[in-house]
Amino acid sequence: MPANASIVSAESPCIGHCTTVLGDNVCRSCLRTFEEVTRWIEMNEEQRRAVNWRIALAKSSR
Repeated sequence: MPANASIVSAESPCIGHCTTVLGDNVCRSCLRTFEEVTRWIEMNEEQRRAVNWRIALAKSSR
C-alpha cells in the first residue's frame, strides 16, 4: 500500500444498499467483496484502510 494511503479512512464504505445479499460477489454500492463485507468487523484499521484504498483505485479507474 502506498505511503499516502494513510489518508484513506478506515470507516466502512457501506451506504446501506448491499447487493451481496442478492448474490453479487462485489457490492455494487460500496465495491467491497462478499468476504470484505462479512469480515469487516474482524479487520483491523490497517486492513480496512487497504480495502478502502483498493476501492478508491477502482473508482478512479472507471
